[in-house]
Amino acid sequence: MRELTRNRKEKMVDKLEFHAALQKKLLELAPDFCCYGEKEHPILNAREDGRSGRIDVAWWTLANRELLAVFEIDSTVRTKSLRKILHANCPYRFWVYYGNREIRDVLETLDTEHKITIIDFSIAFEKRKKKLEQKEMEQLVLDI
Repeated sequence: MRELTRNRKEKMVDKLEFHAALQKKLLELAPDFCCYGEKEHPILNAREDGRSGRIDVAWWTLANRELLAVFEIDSTVRTKSLRKILHANCPYRFWVYYGNREIRDVLETLDTEHKITIIDFSIAFEKRKKKLEQKEMEQLVLDI
C-alpha cells in the first residue's frame, strides 16, 4: 500500500491506474482478515432516484458468508459514493479518498451516524503538476 501511494505522490501513475491498483490491493488483503473479496458489488436502491449502484470492493466472511465490509474508492468528492456506502448492510464501511479537496464537511452532512471510516490519501493530481510547469514556463519567458 505504501508503494502505491508513493508512486501516486510522485506522479508515476494516473488516477485511474491508482484506483485499479487500490481495488486490486484491497481484494488481495481480504484473506488476511478471513474474508474473500468481491469487485463491483451491487448495492440495491443506493441512489436518490432508486437506481442501484456498485461498490468498488466488498469483503465477505469465509465462515458464514456475510457481508463484513465495503470500500468505495474516489479521487473526487461524490455524494453518490457516500450514499452507496451508507446503503450497504454491513458493520464496516470505508471511503478510500485520494483527491486533494476537503472532505470532512460533506461526510458529516451525509453520515450523521458516523458509520463511514475515511482512509484519506489526499494526493494532488497530474493536472496540478502541469499547471505548475506552465507557470514555470511563463516565468522563464518573463525572465528572458
